[in-house]
Amino acid sequence: MSERSDKALAKRILAGDREACVELIRQLHAPIYRMLFHLCRDAHLAEDLTQESFLAAWTKIGGFQATSSLNTWLHKIAYRKFIDAHRRNSRTLVAQAASVDEARSQAPNPYESAIAEDESRRLYVALDRLEPAKRDVVVLHYLQGLSYEEMSDVLAQPSGTVKWRTREALENLRSILDAKSEP
Repeated sequence: MSERSDKALAKRILAGDREACVELIRQLHAPIYRMLFHLCRDAHLAEDLTQESFLAAWTKIGGFQATSSLNTWLHKIAYRKFIDAHRRNSRTLVAQAASVDEARSQAPNPYESAIAEDESRRLYVALDRLEPAKRDVVVLHYLQGLSYEEMSDVLAQPSGTVKWRTREALENLRSILDAKSEP
């Protein structure tokens, strides 16, 4: 979406246009849910946080000034909901292996599916061994497709810090995965 269309959509939502609300949900529900699922590995919690994020967006839409896109703005809200949930629990969210349905590959045969599921589990285990700040940048950039500028806005950190943390996270992730694959 462009800045102009973001502002127009926000104005339509403020004016009570239900179709504008549906349009925003249609565009951003899946990416927001996916980000939250990758961060917390709990489908129910991810859905709850997604709903909380959209509810917070509706209540704050009047303050949307289009300094970033609606996509980035909503990712920022969702990320803060995740951080709040993490703090509320006052313990590290325990990673759960993705269920077979959630991790299932579209591979054409069972052997390839089993390998894909194993690789997915290995990646999630390795991600969980990263410190949270590094794991978050990997999820936002590589799994959500956010640019460094968007990540900088979502995380409220300078883009240089985000780029550095991403590079460090990839090096750590590579080391973890390489250590696991050695006999």
